[in-house]
Amino acid sequence: MTIRQTTTLHRSYQVSGIIAAILLALLLLGTETGRNALAWVYLQSTDAISRATHIHEFSLDRWDPTCPQCM
Repeated sequence: MTIRQTTTLHRSYQVSGIIAAILLALLLLGTETGRNALAWVYLQSTDAISRATHIHEFSLDRWDPTCPQCM
């Protein structure tokens, strides 16, 4: 297999992946079941975020070298 064939094969995988992603997006947005599934995922994620326990004792800012008061 030459470099040209490998590049062509890689490109065909990319194109088929893009086409599959577009078809999946159209399927999700174009059908009522797909829209319901997207709404369910959205509601589940916002519910999980609102119920998450945030740890205030550990700030990621203390690792920031540009923040002198955090060191």
